[in-house]
Amino acid sequence: MYKIYIKKLFIIIFLLLFTIAGINFTVDPGNIYLKKYISEYKIKKYILELYKSKYGLVQSGWNERVVKIELSKNLYNADCVILGSSHIMQISSVRNTGNIKSQCNNLINLGVSGGSFEDLFIFSYKILNNKQLPKQIFIGIDPWTFKFNMDSRYASNIDMYKDMIYLLNLDKQKNSSFYFFKIVKNLLNKEYLLRSIKLLRDKKKEAISKNKIVYPNKKFLYDTGYEYPVTLLDGSHIYASSWIKKQKTAIKLIPFGEGNYKIYGKIFDEKTITYFEKLVSFYQNSGVIVNFLLTPYHPNIFKNGNTKTVKHIGEMEKKVKQLSEEYNIVVYGSFSPNKLLCNENEFFDFMHAKQECLNKINLGK
Repeated sequence: MYKIYIKKLFIIIFLLLFTIAGINFTVDPGNIYLKKYISEYKIKKYILELYKSKYGLVQSGWNERVVKIELSKNLYNADCVILGSSHIMQISSVRNTGNIKSQCNNLINLGVSGGSFEDLFIFSYKILNNKQLPKQIFIGIDPWTFKFNMDSRYASNIDMYKDMIYLLNLDKQKNSSFYFFKIVKNLLNKEYLLRSIKLLRDKKKEAISKNKIVYPNKKFLYDTGYEYPVTLLDGSHIYASSWIKKQKTAIKLIPFGEGNYKIYGKIFDEKTITYFEKLVSFYQNSGVIVNFLLTPYHPNIFKNGNTKTVKHIGEMEKKVKQLSEEYNIVVYGSFSPNKLLCNENEFFDFMHAKQECLNKINLGK
């Protein structure tokens, strides 16, 4: 009798876990399972429609790394390419951010959320395999850029990372992110399940999320956004209007001295610096002008003295300046809002500046 009870209990637990995994795999709110592979199949059409669009395309339902990889395959005579994290995803030739049109008639923005050192190598591999290289590249550098494995999402393109390592004749860096095991474990993640259920409840969003090409049905203001996040013609990003509105309240609640996202451990890895220098030299030897780009943190981050975060980003900025001098590279921007005269209302949150602040990073000549 006891054995039958145990057997039934195991069957129930197995079916429950199987159901949770099945929901997360098929609904896939983060676009890392089924929808990722569906989007890879449909992505060429998405990019063609993006270039033909008037106001860009709705981003929801598309894995942004898949979109940006496809964008990087053919740069269509781009003058400039920008790489980095979500910090630089708003920089746009369509919006003429920071007067960028004075340098770049045709900009392609390949920034991705949480962009890591490995993402930089992956997208560089795709850029450098284009028949015609861009004239300039803007590399967005974050406080976590010069360390390995700071974001596991790069590992979906790990073969391209390895190819770039081989191209630069570097030692292979062991992959410690265990991406496959992480995404399998994530199938049973409670938070991911809640996001899946929330998406299922919102039938309108769920319909949008199924890798359908959706045009904004009306012209919208970039500063206030559209109903859903939008990817503009150059790959730059516009946040959803509801999120922009919500952040107007949230920005007032940023505590002093916070902002420690991905700020832990040592500030940079010397091996990563060596790899990065090799990449910069490769670009320069290929005739591509390299620029560094830093975007500011909210003023509240600096209002609690010389915290760990303030020290970290300060040392990182010094390292960037040192590299720029060694390789004769222009550095645009700063982690410090004071240096750019950005005020407290010119941010969405503690590390994402609004257009008003980004425009103060004069990317023009």
